[in-house]
Amino acid sequence: MKAEVYVDRLFEGYEPTPELLDFKEEITVNLIERIKELQNKGLDPEVAFEKAVAELGDITKIADQISRNKRNEVISKMYFRSKPELDKAHVIGYIASAGVLLFGIVASLIIFYSQGDAFAGVAALLPFLVPSGGAFVFLRLTQETGSRMPMRWQRALLYGISTSSIIFGINTSVMLYFSEQRDFAAVFGTLIPFVIPGLCLIAYLFLTEKSLRKPWVEEGINRWMERHTDEMADPRHMEQRRLLSGALWLLAIALFVTLGFIVGFQYSWVTFLFAVAGELVIEYRLRAGAR
Repeated sequence: MKAEVYVDRLFEGYEPTPELLDFKEEITVNLIERIKELQNKGLDPEVAFEKAVAELGDITKIADQISRNKRNEVISKMYFRSKPELDKAHVIGYIASAGVLLFGIVASLIIFYSQGDAFAGVAALLPFLVPSGGAFVFLRLTQETGSRMPMRWQRALLYGISTSSIIFGINTSVMLYFSEQRDFAAVFGTLIPFVIPGLCLIAYLFLTEKSLRKPWVEEGINRWMERHTDEMADPRHMEQRRLLSGALWLLAIALFVTLGFIVGFQYSWVTFLFAVAGELVIEYRLRAGAR
């Protein structure tokens, strides 16, 4: 029938989703009934067909929306998985790394209780902590999560090596200071070949890293940034924020000095923790008021 052929051609190229097929069937039935109704009024079949088609309007907009919704549903299923399954390589890697670390902890405890030397126990743990720490970082970065895609293994390997180098340097420096009573020059000198290069490499990797966040996460962040920008652009909001923050930090400094002379400065620094908490409360209250 001409109406059915017309509707089929109208929806060529669209994804044949169940919603779209139902929509096509409904449009076809309505079009046929309208043509019959116009013919019963005395119109020529061709004229009746043209008039009924003109009355449909731009139904492709609805079809576009249906197809777009289906695509979003498919993307959601692909990217919005709360707990992607671990592949066998990652499972084996996590188990092996945990086994190495556990073995090192047990060996460290045995040496500590047998010799009574805490630093000998820490030294025994070091050969196991360094590789397992780097392995955990490598495995975590190459693992897909609900919000991010896996990193390339070559780049993740550099992160792992840097982490191992930093762990080794920090542990070695601590042991040199406490066990051998070395001076600070020797202790800090140990940081140079291990910790500093590791930190520099991690900084380079971090600053040159492309976003691995999944599309739905990016969209959520963009929406949050838009709302945050709108709120921060409000002059009244900014003025309240400055006044409250200024008063809070003046009070925190005054309490720090006062408590420092009363109970000691080794305890009075806690006031700054309360100041930070106050900043969060201020931000929350102002955002709630803006909404």
